[in-house]
Amino acid sequence: MLFARELRDELAERGRVRVAMTRDDDRYLTLDQRAELARRLGASVYLSLHIDSAPNPLARGATVYSLSDVASDAEAARLAMKENSDDGLTSEPDGSVRGILSDLALREQMNSSASLAERLVRKSAGRYQLRPEPHRFADFRVLRHAEVPAVLFEAGYISNVDDEAMLLQPEKRAQIVLALAQAIEADVASRIVR
Repeated sequence: MLFARELRDELAERGRVRVAMTRDDDRYLTLDQRAELARRLGASVYLSLHIDSAPNPLARGATVYSLSDVASDAEAARLAMKENSDDGLTSEPDGSVRGILSDLALREQMNSSASLAERLVRKSAGRYQLRPEPHRFADFRVLRHAEVPAVLFEAGYISNVDDEAMLLQPEKRAQIVLALAQAIEADVASRIVR
């Protein structure tokens, strides 16, 4: 939660985008409630912030996930399945004009989300540890239902001693926050000028 508040404060101080958080305390919101809030507020971008954990204590580095019908790898598929809970996602094409338009909108959302993720990786490179191939894809329910460019950002692994130490240091978190803020601002600005 601290990490999200720091990003909110950085973006507010920079004054280029408005920020709304899905929650500011420990109350639980379903994935659908989180996505609904983004839709209701007319969000331009949706960012889901997390800190990862893995059985392998050597796993470390930040990862950025964007929406895709097909997972980039088995690990991304497992994470999406875990995050999505028991509610599997299905979207059967119905061939109607509405179905075709919905599919086109979803493809545009996936492309825009991938662009946001790539921008985030570029802004992050050299500032803090990224995983090898840091941009990954999967069918995350919260990203799909946000209906805007959306990414899930894993800041590092709490199960890794070095990542945990880095995430506990305010000056190190500030580097991550700045990269996220710059990527968000650049993404929103790129869509305004279109």
